[in-house]
Formats: sequence, C-alpha cells, structure tokens
Amino acid sequence: MNEALYNAVFCYGENKVDPFAACCVDFDRIISDMKLVGYELTSFNIAHQIFLEKIDELIRAKNKIIEETMDLPNKDTFCKDKYGITFKDIDALDPGHDFEMDIKSGQVIFYLTHEALHKKEEYNILFKNALDTFVEETGFKFVSL
Repeated sequence: MNEALYNAVFCYGENKVDPFAACCVDFDRIISDMKLVGYELTSFNIAHQIFLEKIDELIRAKNKIIEETMDLPNKDTFCKDKYGITFKDIDALDPGHDFEMDIKSGQVIFYLTHEALHKKEEYNILFKNALDTFVEETGFKFVSL
C-alpha cells in the first residue's frame, strides 16, 4: 500500500489505529476500484469495500445453490443432504441485508443485524468456512449481538 495514502487514512504516533494490521487483501486493487467509482479513501470506506466483496461472494454462493436445485423435484431433501439445511432456509438467507459492519476501537467488526439473528445457525451451517476464512484473511472480527 502507498505509505503516504496509508498515513493519510490513519493517524500518526503511538495512537495509530490500524484496523488492517492483519488484513491480507489486494489493497492496490481495492483502492483502484474505489478511486474508479469516486469513493473517498477512508478507513471505514476501505473496510466497507472489503466487507462488500465478501458479501457478494456469499450472495453468489447462495445463488449458485438456488440455480443448482432449480429443476429438482425435492429441493429441501437435496439441500438438507448436501448442505445440512433445507432449500427454504437457504432461500431465506439474505447476506446483503443480514450483515452489517463497523469500526470500533480500531477493530473492524461485522455482525448479523438484529432482524437476522434468528438465521445465525443457518449461516453457520452454510457459510461457516467462508466466514472463518474471511476473518483469517482480513483480521475482521465476527461478533454476536
């Protein structure tokens, strides 16, 4: 990452807050994409862009399952056997609206919204590995409300 840009986004000195200390993503690509669409380069906006990319991956994975099962006569049984939850439960997941993120005390956190807390078990069954990998790659923290 460009050092001048990094220092502009974060503060100097002992109190430097770095929500990306453990983040292993392609910052050059992310920042380039953000500049292309005119987003302001702030720590929150950069974290939000990284977060939105993960949400897009979850949405694509869900849509792939829906496409895969579209013509099956017994979607619920197939999904229950293959993914551990029913088609109805998979269809009810809405990563674009069910997750939110914020930066608190220099830590990027993401969480299920209050309205989506009842879907926690389904998200853990279907997307646990993807969310664990995201946490590992970014240093972002998944918290429960």
